[in-house]
Amino acid sequence: MSLVQIVLLAALAAVLPAGIGAFLGAERIGAARRRDDRAGGAERAIAWANASAAGLMLGIAYAVLMAGTALVPLGGTLGAGLGVGAIHFLGVRARTTLARRAVIASALHSAAEGIAIGAAAALAPAFGLFLVLTFALHNVSEGAVLGSAVAYDGRSAWSVAQAAMLARTGQPLLAALTMLVLHAAPVLQPWALGVAAGALVYLVLAELLPGSYRLTGRTSIAVVVSVAAGIVALLGGRSR
Repeated sequence: MSLVQIVLLAALAAVLPAGIGAFLGAERIGAARRRDDRAGGAERAIAWANASAAGLMLGIAYAVLMAGTALVPLGGTLGAGLGVGAIHFLGVRARTTLARRAVIASALHSAAEGIAIGAAAALAPAFGLFLVLTFALHNVSEGAVLGSAVAYDGRSAWSVAQAAMLARTGQPLLAALTMLVLHAAPVLQPWALGVAAGALVYLVLAELLPGSYRLTGRTSIAVVVSVAAGIVALLGGRSR
């Protein structure tokens, strides 16, 4: 079995936690609504899940950007700028339902994460598999956030879980595609790493953190983000 196939299968397996997280998030919101309360506790839990996802993404972005700039400093830096620009212009701006916006945003996240996995695996297999494992954990948190958003539209927890996993399928597909492209054109390696890092940072700053701040206090969010990012950045550097 080739490395591309291994990464593809591992990344596909990492999609399952998104469904689990979405199911749990939808159930939490559903239980709060059945109790006819203001879902304050549920909203705080979702905010912390959002913050943990943000921290994991920031840690991964740091590790990926350091890898890219270590290869070609200018290429990695310019690639990060391209990643920021791409996500900015592809962002969800249409007036639509909260549920649909959440699913589209999740799909956009999975695309950036897939590029990160593929670029990391093309650089060093251990680095790529580390990212797969980290994103599997991240998918639980992000799935819970997606599940809570879709649950407010009255969807069942099972349908929410299916939507979450479907929205994450871009992650394994783009991971495999990125690896194939970089094997054919290794010169693009620092650019791909930079693009992934820039996209991840933009998504955290523009979407995840503002959403967390609206639901609970900034201090707890900052602590969760800092701890998650620090752990991933430390372990990510050792896996390269």
